[in-house]
Amino acid sequence: MTLKEKQLEFIIYCIENTAERLGRYSSDVYNKLKELGAIDGYINAFYDTLHTQGKAYIVDSLLEYIYHRDPQWLPEDYRPFQVSTQQKGDKSC
Repeated sequence: MTLKEKQLEFIIYCIENTAERLGRYSSDVYNKLKELGAIDGYINAFYDTLHTQGKAYIVDSLLEYIYHRDPQWLPEDYRPFQVSTQQKGDKSC
């Protein structure tokens, strides 16, 4: 399998798992990631690192990528990973 084929397979993996987490159609997630430049500018650009990570990390990072570019597209109760894991009252970064 060529690197391009591996990357394509990984892009599909990312889209499918992100769609599953959001409860949306894969085509909707693909269109949003393409619109935001995430496929080439994030998934392919950081393929070497991303493909070594677990599913939860990959999906969380894609959701955060979307959040910082088009937060209205995500569910109303979605908060970025860093914010959702911070303890209440913790003012540190």
